[in-house]
Amino acid sequence: MELKSSPTLDNDSSDNEAGVSLSLTVLLAATVGMVVGNLYYAQPLLAVIANDLGLTEAQVGSAATLGLLAQAAGMLLLLPLGDVYDRRPFILASVGSSILSLLAVSASNGIVWLSVSCVLLGVSTIGTHMTISLAASLAHERQRGFVVGTVFGGLLTGLLLSRALSGVLGSIWGWRNVYYIAATGLAILLILLWKKLPASVPHSKMTYPQLLISMAKLLRDEPILRASCVYGSASFAGFGAFWVTLSFHLEQPPMEYGSDVAGLLGLLAISGALAAGPVGKLADSMGALYILIPSLLLTFFSFLVMGLWGSSIWVLAVGVVLMDMGMQAVHVCNQSRIYSLLPEARNRLGAVYVVTYFLGGSVGSAIGVWAWTSYGWPGVCYSATAFLGIALTYLAIRTLRNLQTGAAH
Repeated sequence: MELKSSPTLDNDSSDNEAGVSLSLTVLLAATVGMVVGNLYYAQPLLAVIANDLGLTEAQVGSAATLGLLAQAAGMLLLLPLGDVYDRRPFILASVGSSILSLLAVSASNGIVWLSVSCVLLGVSTIGTHMTISLAASLAHERQRGFVVGTVFGGLLTGLLLSRALSGVLGSIWGWRNVYYIAATGLAILLILLWKKLPASVPHSKMTYPQLLISMAKLLRDEPILRASCVYGSASFAGFGAFWVTLSFHLEQPPMEYGSDVAGLLGLLAISGALAAGPVGKLADSMGALYILIPSLLLTFFSFLVMGLWGSSIWVLAVGVVLMDMGMQAVHVCNQSRIYSLLPEARNRLGAVYVVTYFLGGSVGSAIGVWAWTSYGWPGVCYSATAFLGIALTYLAIRTLRNLQTGAAH
């Protein structure tokens, strides 16, 4: 498949021997990375934004959490439409509205404006998972894990790189300029997507109410989808609790670091994001479940170690890399499994998964802010450990049950 100007492609290219070209894969990866990163520019800058606007850390942290909740709502209500309409207009609209939302955040002068802007920014990120489901539909069956893993690696790289860049640039030029720069980058991306993004021809003829109802049926009827929702939401809850409070922890004695160090820790975590493509390839060859189990364990122990020795910047640096590698591998494995279930329902499967995934992140962020104000850094890391404990417990119960019945995991 060549990267041509707005070609029309079938919704499921499992029978297409050509699969997805590398150039198209890179474009899709860049799209999800740049769009999703918009929600995470604020995290290393929370203390800086709070000081500039005369707000408390809890207020700014809550505004950032609202953005995650809005993202989940947008995924629930809009992502399923990709099963009945061409995804291209949705992706273009997502990028365009993200530009406007970034400019709104940069103009914030108080908690109300900041909160509303974060909500708009959250809804605008629908294009991330619309793009991932498009990649899964265009990919040949034998390359789906690699393509989805690579595109999702772009998402994770964008998420982490956004923290690194915002932390460093914010300390030099101020937090508002970070959002101006991001809006400029998206404007360039929008031009490229207008010229290069393929269209798709979906097969489903469902009405909008039928789409919403069918998602509940998918969750009821697909045990692998339910399990993936638990593993994904729990791991992202721990992830959210960690990152939304990290800048507060680094700012306090005995560490006393600025937003630039929080950003650099995010940059270190990109090494884990780069493993997403190879993890997807391993999932294609070995089976996603065999990658999922050690990934959950790795994430669990990384939080535990950072809770015990989190006053050391070196422990945090190693812990961030291991935590991010584990969390990303969990997400890639989950998506590889659910996108292989029902080709005609990939957007709805993705919607169910990402809604629970980002709801988990929102709950984790909220609990992280509460744990920070109540119990400090150890409380944050132990709450993240508890989330991973829930996932591991659910996995153990399912494994024992399936060994008894011979059912799929």
